Amino acid sequence: MGVLGAKCRTLCLLMLLLQLLVSAHIHQSLCPKPVLPPHSQVALLLSNVSLTCPGCEGDVLWRRGKAESFLPKRMMKEGRLLLNSIQSKDGNLYTCIKEKQSVCSVELLVAEELEKPEMECYLRHPASNITCEWKNNSSLPHGTKVTLISSVRYRAQPKISSCSYFTLSKKYQCLLHYTEGNKKNYFLSLCVSSQTDSTISNIIMVNYISILQPDPPMEVTVSPIEFAPRKLRVTWQKPLSWSGNYYQLLYEVQYWAENSQHVSSVMTSKCILHIVDAFKGRRHCVRVRAIEEFEGSGSWSSWSQEANGTPWTDSAQKEPTTETSQEVPGNFYTNLYPNSPGMESGEDSGIPISPSRPPWYTFVIGGVSLGFIFLLVLVVLLRKRYWTLLKAAPEVDNLYSKGD
Repeated sequence: MGVLGAKCRTLCLLMLLLQLLVSAHIHQSLCPKPVLPPHSQVALLLSNVSLTCPGCEGDVLWRRGKAESFLPKRMMKEGRLLLNSIQSKDGNLYTCIKEKQSVCSVELLVAEELEKPEMECYLRHPASNITCEWKNNSSLPHGTKVTLISSVRYRAQPKISSCSYFTLSKKYQCLLHYTEGNKKNYFLSLCVSSQTDSTISNIIMVNYISILQPDPPMEVTVSPIEFAPRKLRVTWQKPLSWSGNYYQLLYEVQYWAENSQHVSSVMTSKCILHIVDAFKGRRHCVRVRAIEEFEGSGSWSSWSQEANGTPWTDSAQKEPTTETSQEVPGNFYTNLYPNSPGMESGEDSGIPISPSRPPWYTFVIGGVSLGFIFLLVLVVLLRKRYWTLLKAAPEVDNLYSKGD
């Protein structure tokens, strides 16, 4: 069975490799080099270029685009138009004018080097669509198009989806329809094409397990627990993209005391956690991440933003303030009990004065205790008297019997 299993795995890998190679060839054919328009000339960005066209010789003038004015004569030499260090904006249609008549036209296409895209694809929820993103490091020529090429099997007809550019994040984003529960392999590539060139990313293979990645948890809060100096309450919310209750998330909570190298980690399926081993009086940092509840389904989300909190402390245990720690001037008892007897005359009686009277319930308890002791003694005495009389009764009876 072991040898047979190894052969099956090898065969499956070879089949996947074959599909990958065939899909790459098909995807490449769907990202061809653009067809240049007739009477056009391609020049590299920042290069010097000389434009000419048939019949444009001798004393001629040049005009750019639809402008009515002519370009300066210093830019012309022997009928040719000379452009130095051209920019993207220089790409246009140039027309040669001879004897006030249009002789010919040439379209200048400014070529810029295209960056080979490297995309990242993910699935934020098992019932959502696949999203692929590419963040380009350099600016793209005006009119550049980015498309996503996808196929499920090498024999299936590939699909082409347009991508949108987001200025804030500087990313191209492409959406691919995904059917919930589909665990087939997708072969994806990104095609970037301009007026003069095109390039395609390396083809990647993705499936449900490899790209399922939730968004990070939201609204992480850390709060103290009253009368618990070593506990903290941590709460958070599941990401907005994780809708519904059919699919659940598993969370990992990491926490550590500020300026500490030791990091603790706890797993939970709830959106609340009680930390029971926090350091007293120290500020703690907490962060949370999530994964689909079933092990092996997808990958962990990125960490949430860090939240901070400090365990509860008893405000009554604070250090004495400046006012309470100052020395009390004069005689202590005079200041504390200004109306006490013996202090009015200013003489020291030498008798210590109690700072407070005993509480009233001490007298009640003392009275009840004394009453109970008195009652106990009375019972003992009465019982002793009873036994004495009981012993004397037979002797009295004998005396009466002898008298008879």
